[in-house]
This record gives sequence, structure tokens and C-alpha cells, in this order.
Amino acid sequence: MMNKLFSISSLLIVSCFIISSCNNQKEAETNKVIVTTKDSSKQRLTELPPPPPETEVPSQIELQKQIQDMEKVLYAAKTADLNQARKMIRLYDTYYKNYPKDWETPDYLFKAGEISESINQYNQAVKFYNRACYEYNDNFKYRSLVLFRLANVYDYKLNDYVHAKQIYMQVKEQYPKTQLAKDADAAIKMMGKSDQDMVREFERKNAAKK
Repeated sequence: MMNKLFSISSLLIVSCFIISSCNNQKEAETNKVIVTTKDSSKQRLTELPPPPPETEVPSQIELQKQIQDMEKVLYAAKTADLNQARKMIRLYDTYYKNYPKDWETPDYLFKAGEISESINQYNQAVKFYNRACYEYNDNFKYRSLVLFRLANVYDYKLNDYVHAKQIYMQVKEQYPKTQLAKDADAAIKMMGKSDQDMVREFERKNAAKK
């Protein structure tokens, strides 16, 4: 009888040990699944999306053709079209970024500045005028005019009289025998004055000539 009880007890102990082992193994597998899930989630979060496909830049001749076609449309229009103006500026900028050493590039920058100014994008105009003036220097035949236009934007559009005066002075010093130098000198004297003050100054000068 005792042997039977001992056998039953032993069997129960072994069964409990087996059940406990199974439970522990399930918990371990569960924990492993959780860890794996977390790790895979982290992996998904840290994966970067593939880079966007590179757009092919048109050849120099193709881009010049696009610019010429767009210029015909833009300059033939009776009223300014904002979307067309922006497309035109983008084409000029694309040409500058891809063919900066071409002799037409500073002209395109000048035009980009003019169009930007015409649609009241004055900071953008300053950016294009600066590039045309300082990256191409005397190799650009219209540099004196663009320099003066740059000073005008600072003066009349942005009310930045410090930069305006500096650039007017450059016009006077670098192109002293030109009409632009005289205009720059007059602009410095009028700087910061109201429209009424400028009218009075103009009338006073005319009266003195008589």
C-alpha cells in the first residue's frame, strides 16, 4: 500500500514538473515573440524610404529652347501671369545651376531678377541680382545696370538703406563716368525721404536752374 502511494506521489511530482516546464517554455516563447515583435518594429521605424528618382536635366540646347519658348509666351502676354512668371524664373535658375559658366547665364540671372521684382518677390530679386553682379563681375556687360537695380530694390522696396547706400557707392566708384553714377549720387541724397520731400527737392533744383 505504501509503495502504491509513493508511486502515485512520485507520478504527481513528475507531472507537476512537466507542466511547470511547459508553462515556463511557453512564457519564454511568448517573451521571445514580444521581443522579436518590438525589435522588428524598431527595425521598421529606422528603415529610410528609398531616395526619389533623379530627374534628368535637359541638355544645354534643350534648356535654351525651353527658355526661348517660354519667353515668347511670357513677353507676348498683355497681362502678367503669375504661374508663367514662376515657371520662367525656375527655368532661368535651372540653367544657372547646371550651366553656370555659359556666357548667357548672367543675362538669365538678370532676367530672373527683373521678373521676381515685377511679381513683388523682392528678396528673390536681390538673390538673382547678387549672383549676376558678384559671381560674374566685369565679364557681365550689364553689371553696372544690375548693380544699380540691386541698390534700388534695397532702397525703395526693402527700405534697407545701409545696403542700398553701399551699393550706390559701388556704382559711383566702379563706373564713375556713367549716367548711372550720377543717378546713384542723386539716389543717396534722396535716400529715406518721403515722396513729398523728393518733389520739393526736385522743384527746388528746377527753380535754381532757371
